[in-house]
Amino acid sequence: MIAPNEIEMESRSSLIPAMIEKLLSDFELQSRLNGREAAFRIAVSEALANAVTHGNHNQPSKKVYISYSCEPQNALSIMVRDEGHGFDPGNLSTPTDVGEDRNRGIYLMKSCMDEIQFRNGGTEVFMRMNGRARPLDKGDPLAPKGK
Repeated sequence: MIAPNEIEMESRSSLIPAMIEKLLSDFELQSRLNGREAAFRIAVSEALANAVTHGNHNQPSKKVYISYSCEPQNALSIMVRDEGHGFDPGNLSTPTDVGEDRNRGIYLMKSCMDEIQFRNGGTEVFMRMNGRARPLDKGDPLAPKGK
């Protein structure tokens, strides 16, 4: 595995779009997305928003750390870590409506990534995209609507 890159960000929601663009400016990272840029944007944006809002409680003095590594076979791993107290991922419920706010971000992250784990008492979320495009299920929120 290639050594991970790490970037830190102040806990301000307004910085999330620029952080996504900074990550996507890495050619090696970009080359691992295989047509899944939208899924990457959604999952990482949700992970960053959760870290800023729920982990660090919007306190700009606290940091959010993003590390990523480009792995063999075109896989990509991303870790988002906050300075909060964590949470128990076992207490999460599945949203009954993707439009509802509660737990929607985690549901979207799981839908967009091939693997997701909560670590260190919920202060870290590890996400992986395998080096292939994952087909969308009919019920997937990212699947095209229509026929």
